[in-house]
Amino acid sequence: MLPLPGGDDPIDITTGEGGGLDDWIEAAIAVGAAIAIAIAARWLIRRLGTRRDTVTSTIQIMARLVFSVIVAIGVYVALKLVGIDLGPVLAGAGIVGIAIAFALQDIAENYIAGVLMGFRNPFNPGDQIVSGDHEGTVEDLTLRYTTIRTYDGVRVLLPNAKVLKNPLTNLTVNGDRRTDFQIGVAYGTNLETARQVAIEAVTAAHGVNEQPAPQAWVEELAASWVNIRVRYWHAPTIADMWEVRNAAIIAVYDETSQRGIDLPYERTIVEIAQQPPTDVPAETDASRIERNRS
Repeated sequence: MLPLPGGDDPIDITTGEGGGLDDWIEAAIAVGAAIAIAIAARWLIRRLGTRRDTVTSTIQIMARLVFSVIVAIGVYVALKLVGIDLGPVLAGAGIVGIAIAFALQDIAENYIAGVLMGFRNPFNPGDQIVSGDHEGTVEDLTLRYTTIRTYDGVRVLLPNAKVLKNPLTNLTVNGDRRTDFQIGVAYGTNLETARQVAIEAVTAAHGVNEQPAPQAWVEELAASWVNIRVRYWHAPTIADMWEVRNAAIIAVYDETSQRGIDLPYERTIVEIAQQPPTDVPAETDASRIERNRS
């Protein structure tokens, strides 16, 4: 009990109004309980998400939002317990928030984009994507950034707003991917035979899918050969693409060589036209005399 001057009634700091010790203890308990509940809720959401094969990015966003909301509620309850009126605080926070929103609109835009992307599910960690000028494997989606690792090992943080605005290509989401390359056969080659040889060779190459079946089509009559476009399907990652492409080209080269199909190299014929000799005017007597004088 603390006496007040003037004979006023004393205030018990442990139980008095205006935020006594008991109120602060209750506020601390409320905040601690809110944090504990938030952690449990976040764990439960992630657990259910993995069991139901839900998109990982969506689960991460939902877990973070639920955690933040529960903690915010706990802080609000704690402030009410200690007698802090949040009306003026919220009014002031609204004015300050508008000013901050203008100053940090790019950051706010990234957070909003992160929430939208979390629920739209454009990709999962492990997917290989192309966004703008960047291509790589997705490592994480946070509220502000999408983290990818490029194929040469560089870690890149992409602002979510730019990922959401730019065209996004997910290279691995469909499970398979088509690749093609071009070969040139000599004029005079039986083109139907060349097509079948290319198809058989690619079909036998390691990593090429049986379905959809490989294809080969005559594409162009070029200057030095006839172009044939070979198409095939394979696993979607960039490593698979290069490995299978290497095997397919080697298989086509070996098979065409064994079958006697000529794959000519480019030849350029340069013709040099000889200019006829220029007529030299005959030397006159006057010019000869002038030359001798000099």
